[in-house]
Amino acid sequence: PASTAGCVVKNSMRLRNARSPALQMGLFDALKELAMPTEVANMPNMAPDVAASAGPLTWTCGVSEIEDPRHPMEDAWFATEQDFGVFDGVSGAAKANFGDVYSFQLSGATFANMQRQRTNLGKVNPEMALDGAARTLEDVKTVGASTACAVTVDTSTPGYTILEGVNIGDSGILVLRQDPSTEGVRPVVAYKTIPQMHYFNCPFQLGGSSPDSPDQATKIKVPLMSGDVVVLASDGLYDNVYDSQIIDLIEATWGQDPNIQAQALVAYARQVQEDPNVLVPYGVEAQEAGQTFIGGKLDDTVALVLQFQ
Repeated sequence: PASTAGCVVKNSMRLRNARSPALQMGLFDALKELAMPTEVANMPNMAPDVAASAGPLTWTCGVSEIEDPRHPMEDAWFATEQDFGVFDGVSGAAKANFGDVYSFQLSGATFANMQRQRTNLGKVNPEMALDGAARTLEDVKTVGASTACAVTVDTSTPGYTILEGVNIGDSGILVLRQDPSTEGVRPVVAYKTIPQMHYFNCPFQLGGSSPDSPDQATKIKVPLMSGDVVVLASDGLYDNVYDSQIIDLIEATWGQDPNIQAQALVAYARQVQEDPNVLVPYGVEAQEAGQTFIGGKLDDTVALVLQFQ
């Protein structure tokens, strides 16, 4: 994403390569998505209730990432048994001349706070962990800015497995769910975070001269069901791949290792990013803002996929 200070549309690198016709995307896909939006089980940012289960769910996690070839990786992430995060460094923000970029420092500090909470309190509060991390970096005058999405899987309520956390900016979460009573039904979006934007290409962000703070983050609380697939990703995915296409890729790899599903998402996102002729979600947003942007939006991309059983 771009900095809130002097935001400009980033020019995508236009690389031509051989592409599978079956995976090409263009104007038709965009019009289809706008005319027949991906089915959502409930309103975005409002998670539907689920019935209690006999016990806590189990889950596995996979991850894939690829950097923007124009600069070193600025998307940071962490994944433990219960805690997960994605942090997207803001390309337009100032960079330190030494040490890690801000997104990696914010990710590391948030992760450390969450682990400290789990050890000392037995329970994790991602909002407090993120707030503490941001304050620490502010105190030491760290240079840079980043979006942030940090979540934990909570099984402390008998019969429920709940995804809890916060999201600030345009990374985010997508929860895909099949009807448990019907085998082979296409998944629907049970929950999704809404990107927080000041205006086009300027997401909410922490650090630098940004006025944003962790208390402005979207609060995430999603009761999960067996069979749910959770995608936690940076905007390198969401700016280039429509929800319906994410569902296509998850459905095509349903039941496979979550690393395979994460790799499928990131590989397809990069394929689209390098296509100069497609109309991607970022391009649709540009048109809505009165600007023109055709082609994929080249960017760092990271995706975590969690499968719940």
